[in-house]
Amino acid sequence: MTFPRTRPLLSTALVFLLVCAGCLGRGADGGAPDSTTAVTDSTAAKKQKKPRKEKSIRVNVGAVRRGNLVRSVFADGAIRTPRSVEIRTKVAGEIIAVEVRDGDHVRKGQLLARIDPREYEIALRESRYKHLQALSQMAAEDDTFTVNSGALRDFAARRDDLRKLRAEGTLTEDEYAARLLALEMDALDRGAFRDAVFEQRTGLADARMAEERARLNLEYTEIRAPFSGVVQGLAVVRGEMASVGQAVCTVYNNRHLEARVNILEDDLRHLEEGRPVLLAIPATGDTLEAKLDVISPVLDQATRTCEALIRFDNPDERYRPGMFVRARIAGAVYPDRLLVPKDALLIRDDRPLVFKVDGDRAQWLYVDTGLQNEDWVEITGVHSGGSLAPGDEVVVSDHLTLAHQAKIKIRKRIPSHDRWSFAFGDPAAAP
Repeated sequence: MTFPRTRPLLSTALVFLLVCAGCLGRGADGGAPDSTTAVTDSTAAKKQKKPRKEKSIRVNVGAVRRGNLVRSVFADGAIRTPRSVEIRTKVAGEIIAVEVRDGDHVRKGQLLARIDPREYEIALRESRYKHLQALSQMAAEDDTFTVNSGALRDFAARRDDLRKLRAEGTLTEDEYAARLLALEMDALDRGAFRDAVFEQRTGLADARMAEERARLNLEYTEIRAPFSGVVQGLAVVRGEMASVGQAVCTVYNNRHLEARVNILEDDLRHLEEGRPVLLAIPATGDTLEAKLDVISPVLDQATRTCEALIRFDNPDERYRPGMFVRARIAGAVYPDRLLVPKDALLIRDDRPLVFKVDGDRAQWLYVDTGLQNEDWVEITGVHSGGSLAPGDEVVVSDHLTLAHQAKIKIRKRIPSHDRWSFAFGDPAAAP
């Protein structure tokens, strides 16, 4: 039987592989395995088995507190001044002096402008002479009448009785007027009004009224500030002929301002006058602590909003009429609630939880929640992990991937101050 020629080749290859395997198991000199290689392999194995050091996660924390939970009502509006008036002339004439400019601060009674007074001075002297003439005639006829004081007192008492009857509804207006006329005629016949009649007959009454009117017109030639404020919109110049009722300027008093805001109809049920307000003024970046002073009794049918006024002081005149404002008004107040910062709340598997700080670890607590506002969430129950009490700290940042018992390092403690503590106090701060 003849074998294929390939078998000697296979035998030769097998012997070669066995020899190579033996060489790999020996050292460089063909003896025992290399000791350096064995030590290196052992060190590498030890390094792989050494446990890694746990890394801390840096987080911010906030405190649990017990206090009031206040739900806010928001309303937008604008600032206005309740004290502004357009000054107008009350008499006509030439403007002979303008004492102020736009932007000037003026005090109450300060002279703003002056109209030529000469014509009005003449009218006052003329009316004064007529007054003296009437007095002279009255003095000459002084012995022609006597006044019955008793009749005058009786008339006053009976007139007061008629007024009471009218107020009670016993007398109509027409009945009251008729009975009063009869009462006056009776009193006149008895000598009650003879001095007044005498003054009218001699022209003294008309002369007195003409003198008072002339004196008033002369005063009107000096245009003065009705209250302290700032001049704006000056509209007259020296030498101008002014007519009656012509605009001179506007005076604003910005020391006391008010914000007019519009509250939605649905929010009115939570509000009443006197409620605390945080008034934000974006133009200056300020937030003022104020109160709700006035709620209009009328609702705007088109916008379904109600106008409200928030008054505040402006001693430095930092705020100006027309500035936009946003009011945060304290609505419903729920006292004595266990509260955690809103940023502490997470939802996992459709269940709310918080991470409580336990030494250098984060302990997760599944919780039941109640009411909440923009800053706080009420905790009504704690289960599956432990307990929460006022003063405990909870994680408020970097906790989306945080696990139970994860190691943490506190980066910052966020103050637990409540924005409404200025109005309702802060129970957490009480001793």
